[in-house]
Amino acid sequence: MSLESGRKSPSELKAQAKMNLAQAAQTETYVSITEKNWRALIQSQQTQIDMLSTMMNTMETLATWSDLSDMQQEQLDKLTSHAEETQQTLTEFQDTLQEQAKQIQSQTSTSMKDFQSQVGNMSEEFSKKLYSAEEQTKSSLKKIIVASLITTILLVIWELIRHIWLLT
Repeated sequence: MSLESGRKSPSELKAQAKMNLAQAAQTETYVSITEKNWRALIQSQQTQIDMLSTMMNTMETLATWSDLSDMQQEQLDKLTSHAEETQQTLTEFQDTLQEQAKQIQSQTSTSMKDFQSQVGNMSEEFSKKLYSAEEQTKSSLKKIIVASLITTILLVIWELIRHIWLLT
């Protein structure tokens, strides 16, 4: 039995109808129909009426073509709405990516300028140090040449003096 309406289910009603018909089919060897057979026949008819009633109630709850069309339209509307939302989200995402790409490009450009400036400063500083080292090397070379010339001149003078002194 169905708990909601207190009625029997279609399968229970079919089983009861078969049982009632089986009882009604049993005849006694009497000239008239017995009360037992009469009641079974009446119950069989009542069961068939209940089955028809249940089937008609079920038929009313089945979806009609119009209901199915409405449900499809609702689903189509929802899908269209979701597609539009997805498209909007995709557009926003693309805009965000473009903005981030511009920011990265700007930052990269700034970093490159800073790097070039640093490289230029380092190159200039290196050139200055190289020039300074070159000047120091020239100055040291001049001092060494002067020192070696002085030593050589002194040595030549010494040899001349010694030579002259030995001649006298």
